Amino acid sequence: MAMRGDFNVLKFNTYEEYLRSFTRMDEYRYLSSKRMINSLIKLGYRTNTTIYEEAEFYELQKNLLLLLNPKKATTTLFSSHLKSTDPALVALATREEPNMQKKLSTIILLQLRQRSGFDISGYIDYEDSLSACAQHKLGALDWKGIFEGRILLRPNQDHLSFYDWHSGKISINHSGNYDIVHYGTSLMFKHKGDHRFVPVTVVDNMYKDNVKRSLYISPIYGCVILYDHVVRKAT
Repeated sequence: MAMRGDFNVLKFNTYEEYLRSFTRMDEYRYLSSKRMINSLIKLGYRTNTTIYEEAEFYELQKNLLLLLNPKKATTTLFSSHLKSTDPALVALATREEPNMQKKLSTIILLQLRQRSGFDISGYIDYEDSLSACAQHKLGALDWKGIFEGRILLRPNQDHLSFYDWHSGKISINHSGNYDIVHYGTSLMFKHKGDHRFVPVTVVDNMYKDNVKRSLYISPIYGCVILYDHVVRKAT
């Protein structure tokens, strides 16, 4: 059960950030081992505040968010409005709930031809985009309209990456679930929850077991690739 003051855990995106909030810069000067510093923090070094283990931290965050947003748990999925048999949309529909539950994290790779004849392409953090839509954030994709077939799913400059093949303009952004990592000449993502590296390449990679790559041929979108990362829970 959450105790008084536990709402402070909602200020942190990750457990690592939470532990870091209890450290001082001079501790890194005298204690070079990050593991040792974290161990001292967990033992209550220099604080009377309850220090949570990683599993407790994420469980507490989840319970507090449900307490603050009780309607969120019963929100209708956008994919319930699916009116198409398009393989890509069907694949996204089956992934919506596990993404929103943070059990699965899907990255969408999409390349679209515009009316001008030039292509745009990009990587989209699926859960981050769904959440932005649910929260009615400015510029968020309309996933209800996408599943209904009224609106096309299109990458934009706010997504993980975006490339305009005509102008050559490229943008790369961190998202709610991923940090951008440069791995040689390849683009790779690091999941903020379990800190696993997620490669998005067909080239053999030491992190290839962290992701499953699925290709769908869509009459609407052409070739759509979904990168599925099963989120590891703290043990």
